[in-house]
This record gives sequence, structure tokens and C-alpha cells, in this order.
Amino acid sequence: MEMNPIETFKFSMENANNELVVIGKIQGKPEIPSLDDLKFKGIIALLNSIDKQNFTEVDKDQLFLDSLKEIEETIGEMKKYNEFQCREGLT
Repeated sequence: MEMNPIETFKFSMENANNELVVIGKIQGKPEIPSLDDLKFKGIIALLNSIDKQNFTEVDKDQLFLDSLKEIEETIGEMKKYNEFQCREGLT
């Protein structure tokens, strides 16, 4: 039986003014050493927790659309390259 220990990946993101926007961590049992599979699972879990209605209720529909656009553009860029890391503001 193969045992995968629980690993932790910590992340943060800053804006153009070097101000902290978000910080977090993902924990789980990775299947690959770089933990990229855990990162994908974390992204999927977070996306599944978002409701468009929450943006509509506070008249922030454009923020929802802008965020989706950034996600789609990032995925598009990821598909183009074998290595895609550390865009500006990410650590």
C-alpha cells in the first residue's frame, strides 16, 4: 500500500501596490511531488463555493464578469506553455 502524507501549499497574492489581496493554504495528499494536483483541487473547491447571486445582491455583477474573464485568460495561457508560474503579484 502506497502512503501519501498530507502536504501543505501556502500562497498569497498582492496587488500592483504590493498590498496583500489574499493569503491561504491548501492541504491534502498529493499525487505528484510539485503539489500541482492539490492546487487544481483547491481551485475547483473554491470555484464551487462561489455564487453569482452574491455579486448581484450587492450590484457587483461586473466584478463577477471581470473575475471570470481573468480566470479564463489565465487558463488559456496555462494551456499554451509547459511552464507557467509566478505571474506578477503571485508568490
